[in-house]
Amino acid sequence: MDIALITVGQMYRYYLSQVLVGDGRRPARKPLKKAQQAAGVPAGRWMGWGLPALDLAPGQEVSEAQLRALFGEGRHPEAERLVAEQLAAGKSPAVARRAGALGRRVKVTGADLVFRPQVTLQLLWALGDEETRKAIEAAHERAIAVVLAWIEGDVAVIRYGAQGVHRTRPVRGLVAARFRHYEARSGMPLLHDHLLVSLKAQRPDGVWGAVHTEALHESAVAASALYNEVVMMEACEALGLASEPRTSPPGAARSWKSPASRTS
Repeated sequence: MDIALITVGQMYRYYLSQVLVGDGRRPARKPLKKAQQAAGVPAGRWMGWGLPALDLAPGQEVSEAQLRALFGEGRHPEAERLVAEQLAAGKSPAVARRAGALGRRVKVTGADLVFRPQVTLQLLWALGDEETRKAIEAAHERAIAVVLAWIEGDVAVIRYGAQGVHRTRPVRGLVAARFRHYEARSGMPLLHDHLLVSLKAQRPDGVWGAVHTEALHESAVAASALYNEVVMMEACEALGLASEPRTSPPGAARSWKSPASRTS
């Protein structure tokens, strides 16, 4: 799993024009959904425990306007609608704009987590029949869901107060948009997903804060190992296969234990 941060404005310049249309080039003025269809990639889907707080549902299609608001500006995905409703009700522009806000403005709005199965699964997916491909894709999706749930419950931290002295878990989880790709930039077959995780989350007092990015970076290796473990286990179970653990070179002692294998 790779991780990159999404900054204000980057959603417009890079993600909406390239990444979310299969890492290609989106023609000017072409709607996102049509560009994705032309590139042969599906529309994004929402996931995460925090969806109800933003009036979103798991599996709901991700629209371009929602992406621009949440990741391009750090605002509510339906900010345009919320502001319009307030203006129609006679509220001032300043009050109406606050209706679409999610706490303070931030520079970093999200994290792009890229998941891709191990090479052996990639080969099975690229060369296998339709049943094999679907089984591996389903395992891939379940592994991503497990990692996101782990991040929501055990990794994500909101810091607030003077110099971030206070820390808390997001009380209602996180919100993420998942985008499926089938090829690498080179055009070679490569199953992988971009999981755009919003860094906006609620504290126990209901105030919207920002997830501390350092915690995500520190847990990237563990998240990657958890994904690899789950996707291989799920794929092997679905296809009736068995995997063999990679052995470490002599002297390379392993001190880390995956979150999936820990006992309480």
